[in-house]
Amino acid sequence: MKPLFFGEAERRLYGVYHPPARPSRHAVLLCYPGMQEYNASHWMFRRLATSLSREGHHVLRFDYFGTGDSDGESDVATPASALADVHTAIREVRDLSRAREVSLVGLRFGAACAAMACTSGFSARQLVLWEPVIYGSAYVRELEALDERRNLVLLHATRTRGRRDELLGFPFNAEVRAATEAVDLTIGAPIKAKRVVVLSSEQRSEHRALRDWYERSGVPTELRTVQEPDEVAGRRLRERPMLSNAVLLELAAELRGSLVG
Repeated sequence: MKPLFFGEAERRLYGVYHPPARPSRHAVLLCYPGMQEYNASHWMFRRLATSLSREGHHVLRFDYFGTGDSDGESDVATPASALADVHTAIREVRDLSRAREVSLVGLRFGAACAAMACTSGFSARQLVLWEPVIYGSAYVRELEALDERRNLVLLHATRTRGRRDELLGFPFNAEVRAATEAVDLTIGAPIKAKRVVVLSSEQRSEHRALRDWYERSGVPTELRTVQEPDEVAGRRLRERPMLSNAVLLELAAELRGSLVG
């Protein structure tokens, strides 16, 4: 495991590179969710990176500009900047690994950024979208509902309800809101990937819409449901800090074919 900073001097990104357990020409870039869900996902991404490196992949996980240990304040993070950071991280993992092909794994809004990278110049070996945000407007509503529930628990509902410059304790101004709500993975440029897999705890209509759109672009797309243990079933992934073994094993199995294909 090798911590590092990369990118331009005025826009340094923090990442952790996990070298493979054996020689490999395949790399995996892990894309965290948005800052509102970052803390709940950090430990699971560490587990996932370790698991994939043991399987024989070069793995890079990183923090978007303005989040985690990367440079920048959180009020400068936008969907466009996160997408630019994904492209920067793709270049970095290629330089580190000398890999011929790179696969992307993204969670929630990180899945949206990974998908958008594959419609803006990058072609992935595999694109694994884990509980992806497909419609930005629905994502914002979900975060707002979670924010309101937490405010009620903290007895701050009357003080924070209706605010538009903060969401779950992070800056969320009108510009970021509009850009996030405008995200729609079912329209725009064709996706570039050899294969897409959508992992979720349940199949929903938006998953089927995304699959249909990608297959019209000529990219094989599979919807896969991962059954969770009883104690976590039915809970949103963003609300639990641990990665279930079922999801971890599914991700490792999905990417295993990239090592031999």
